[in-house]
Amino acid sequence: MARGARAWWLAVVGSLLLHAALLGGLRWTQLQWQAPSESPAIEARLVPMKPVAAPRPPVKPAPPPPRARPAPPPPPAETVAEAAAPESPDAAAAAMPVVTVTDELPVIEAPPANPPAAEAEAAWPPLNALPPRLDLRFQVHYGLARGEQTLVWINEGEAYTLTSVASATGLAGVFYRGRFVQTSRGRITPRGLAPEEFWDQRGDKRSSARFDSANDTLTLTPAKGAPRHFAYQGEVQDALSLFFQLALTAPPGDGALAYTVFNGKKLRNYAYEVRGETILETALGALRTLHLARRDDGDGRFEIWLAIDRYYLPVRVLRSDDRGSDMALELLSISP
Repeated sequence: MARGARAWWLAVVGSLLLHAALLGGLRWTQLQWQAPSESPAIEARLVPMKPVAAPRPPVKPAPPPPRARPAPPPPPAETVAEAAAPESPDAAAAAMPVVTVTDELPVIEAPPANPPAAEAEAAWPPLNALPPRLDLRFQVHYGLARGEQTLVWINEGEAYTLTSVASATGLAGVFYRGRFVQTSRGRITPRGLAPEEFWDQRGDKRSSARFDSANDTLTLTPAKGAPRHFAYQGEVQDALSLFFQLALTAPPGDGALAYTVFNGKKLRNYAYEVRGETILETALGALRTLHLARRDDGDGRFEIWLAIDRYYLPVRVLRSDDRGSDMALELLSISP
């Protein structure tokens, strides 16, 4: 019993001590946090606020400014200031562009350049017009022999074909059998005919020639033997194309012509001159003709009369061959 009373008193004393500690601690704490009797002075100052800029949108690169249009040209004055003349007026005039002033913007024209090849060819005199097909029939006199020769011209765009067929007639046909056929093919250029192939057939003998205008060479394949090669310069014609070359380019501007001619066996350089106009009696009646002749070069005779009112076609031909025999062609008909 005494032990229990002691414990009770110990509990009471401990409780009192605990309360005293708590009360004392709260009082000390309140003394520590007690506000001072005077509050510190607070100074207020009005400061103007700086305006806050609104956020800028992303800046895009501005497009280039449009080109300023020049002001309209002033009315022409009575006098125009001239620039200092260059040392070489001709060279400066060729190098400076030509400016043409319009109502709006000036138009600048570059100085003319060298004309292209097509324009250079177009500078040649125009060729005489020929129908797409022509049939010419001649009477042939070769020594004592007589015969006929047909000459057919066919024009297909820029290509041409010429075919000649000759044969003996009458009593001469007994001694001269077979036909003599020649063919020329090539192009029609602003300068006339440009042969590319030539065939020559006499009975059962046949030869051919090919023209290479890019390299100015001719290759002859004879009836017998190895091919032969020839070089030439300038204008070249064969024995048939020469007739129509003269017709297409007549009359010559300077009164003289020069061609390299292939006669079926070799190449020769020939010059031709105009003998003038003459009235020639033919099977078609009296015709105005232009008389051309090959200049004397020791290579035989060649004269031709071109009908002025019939496309300058040949109506008479006099020539001699490499054996010195004379031959004459007299026109009998033209069709159409």
